[in-house]
Amino acid sequence: MAQSIGFFQFDNLVRGRVGFIFVNLGIDTNAVYPHVFKMHLEQKLLQLPEGDLSTATDEQILSVMSQQPKESAVIVLDQQGVRSEKLANALEAAGFINTFYVKGGWDQFLKDRT
Repeated sequence: MAQSIGFFQFDNLVRGRVGFIFVNLGIDTNAVYPHVFKMHLEQKLLQLPEGDLSTATDEQILSVMSQQPKESAVIVLDQQGVRSEKLANALEAAGFINTFYVKGGWDQFLKDRT
């Protein structure tokens, strides 16, 4: 099972510029991290050959992730945390050993941030 993280853990990873693969399922993190986004988060985003992650199927994301090292730290983020938890667990089942999702998604992140 993938591990959940909350606002403080995610915020520390971003502000500390810790390396991870960021599977962003359609969240505008630039609104919260305008300065850090270009320097760090944008460089960590998982990229698909066509389309964006918010409209990609889990199978498409798993296919692209299969090219990444299995020991890579991976953080999955969506709006409410439901899809990200499911996808993070699928990544764990596929052999990724450092997979996390933001519990409650971006909605909870914003509540905890205040």
